[in-house]
Amino acid sequence: MGSGQSKPTLSTAATISAAPASPIQADATTNTSDVAVKAPESSGGCPVKLADGSYPSMSGFTSFFRHPPIDKKPEATTSATAAATKDTTSESPKQSSRPVQGPSRSKALSLFSRSGPGPGGDTTTKPQQYDVYSRPLKMDPTNNMPLANPDNLARNALPSKEQTVSLPTERVSSTIPKGGTDGETWTYPSPQMFWNSLARKGKLGDTKEEDMETVVAIHNNMNEGTWTKVLEWEEVIGEGAPKLSRFMGRPHDLSPKAFIKHHLLSHPLPFDRHDWTVVRPSGQEVRYVIDYYHDTALEKDDTSVEDLQIGRGGKVNSLLVDVRPAVDGPSELWARMVSMPLAIRGCASIVDCILGGGEGKEKKSEFEPLPMMPSDTLKQSMEESKRIWESIQKSAKEIVEEGKVCDSNEMEATITEADAKKMAESYATILKNCQDVKTQLKNCGSDAECNKAFMGMTICAGKVLCPLQHKSFAETLEGVGGGKELDEMATAKINIAFQNLGECVAGCDQKAGAAKKQYPHLFEKIVGK
Repeated sequence: MGSGQSKPTLSTAATISAAPASPIQADATTNTSDVAVKAPESSGGCPVKLADGSYPSMSGFTSFFRHPPIDKKPEATTSATAAATKDTTSESPKQSSRPVQGPSRSKALSLFSRSGPGPGGDTTTKPQQYDVYSRPLKMDPTNNMPLANPDNLARNALPSKEQTVSLPTERVSSTIPKGGTDGETWTYPSPQMFWNSLARKGKLGDTKEEDMETVVAIHNNMNEGTWTKVLEWEEVIGEGAPKLSRFMGRPHDLSPKAFIKHHLLSHPLPFDRHDWTVVRPSGQEVRYVIDYYHDTALEKDDTSVEDLQIGRGGKVNSLLVDVRPAVDGPSELWARMVSMPLAIRGCASIVDCILGGGEGKEKKSEFEPLPMMPSDTLKQSMEESKRIWESIQKSAKEIVEEGKVCDSNEMEATITEADAKKMAESYATILKNCQDVKTQLKNCGSDAECNKAFMGMTICAGKVLCPLQHKSFAETLEGVGGGKELDEMATAKINIAFQNLGECVAGCDQKAGAAKKQYPHLFEKIVGK
């Protein structure tokens, strides 16, 4: 796809389904830091000393160095430690949340009209804003705006512990109006946010950082195309100017229509499912069910990444989308069985369609439904769609915990002698370059001293083991500068950057411990331990 880019494949589609479900606006759930953090005191000082003089306990070495005493005092807990237990994906700019009022449109029930049954009486609602998991955002009662979350903002902009190559943090706006706001649209995730989402869910697989440009472009284009289909439905059954209120990814749930298509009509399985809820001007909400399919035979006809940018009108031909209102009531059932079929033919009513020989004189809807029966090319994706579905179901049963310790036997099986040699050489470099902090760690006499020395060793080792995370942490500190009183955002960035560095070092240390167990002769020869 374009220069240096590959065509989207079903594995790429599966990667998209594991990431943010749709246009993503950052989560504004309250999680503000209440811990003051000091800037570096000196080249040998602790870079994140707490206001009470204590130091945070962080992940680091366990295989080669004595772990310091754990400070169990409540006041020594940092926001970084608390943030590690929270599910964070998003941020939210300031947005208006004024009530949208107005009567809902009533439609007369007529078996000869495509209008069908209406929603009933008038409604008056106050629109709510939601995060990417359809959770209501906490609002500031003084101005009806979402409360900012510094930890989430910081986490989204920083490289994860698994990352080795830096990624862009710039985000682009969609064309999809955001419910609960005046004139604002949903914002798509940056490549860095998308990577962090996959990493947090344990869904990276064989995805590489260089894949993110393609993945994000396809993700954004999929959602733009989905919204176009929603608007085509709303033009027939809605009341004009809908907004996307909230959405939810449901890749593990097979919709009734997808079930029938697959089990009765031999149609490939979808690689993803979304539920989007739109809000109409009257305040009425309508849920749409969306199934995404992949036609591998059409990959050769796919466009370039450049053509997928917002506003370019690009389309991934191999990705097919099936959009329809959920049957949550009689009006939605009527819309699917009568209203849209008549609109596609330009008929005002069933009688009009019969008299016109199946064609009416009104303007025809541009909506093109996916056929129930699979095309000849789509049939070729059947076996691959089954493999993807089985993988999705398997992942649904797995419990992915942040900081989860890998099985040692499984880890050892993945370590080659060449990898073990590189690890041993890295640790030899660390022992040579980090003698001072190693001595401090060995001779520390209190929890505070040991935590300080332990952090120093983690930072020193991180320069060798986790250069990207170390660079991110150093740049974060440099951006803060010395002697300044830190605000919540600066505090969050330091805490998260150090947490990512510590977890990366801890992961490398754990793997090195398994390598040392498997290849003791290498470590004895190179490291001397």
